[in-house]
Amino acid sequence: MVALFDEFLGTEVSVAFGAQPVARPYQYVLRDTEQQGLCLSHGHLVATSLQGANSAQEEPISVVPNRHLERRRCPLIVGIRGGTRALSCGTGTEPQLHLEDVGLLELFSGDKDRATPFTFYKTFGGSTHTFEAAAFPGLFLSTAPGPGQALALAPGPGATAFYLHRRRQ
Repeated sequence: MVALFDEFLGTEVSVAFGAQPVARPYQYVLRDTEQQGLCLSHGHLVATSLQGANSAQEEPISVVPNRHLERRRCPLIVGIRGGTRALSCGTGTEPQLHLEDVGLLELFSGDKDRATPFTFYKTFGGSTHTFEAAAFPGLFLSTAPGPGQALALAPGPGATAFYLHRRRQ
């Protein structure tokens, strides 16, 4: 992830000289510890077994950094479809995890208030990662216990640990 932040935000030296890097969202395959991958089903991301013929349905995630939040916490604006749809927690008092037709690069360039509902803090824990909603601290991306159920937000103890594998563009 260091390369992602350096490419989008520059190193401390390039920031000092006002360099503006040009970059594309990074693509990752996201799998839970049961090796379930993400697919799009009825407009929602669902974790499911994607083996054999089903593997073509896998939906890689796209990420860009959120330049307004603390870099050391690894704030990522998360989406799918190469960064043309973004995963939002909503802006109400209760989280509403859903996809919106907004580009990740647009959110990266926009203001903090616009980008925060689409941002997740990625935490590395050994070989897996968790994703905490920046707009709803203490809630994490989680796969559903039943098959065919949408990705959701859950409190820390229910957080799903994910494996990340970068896809080359």
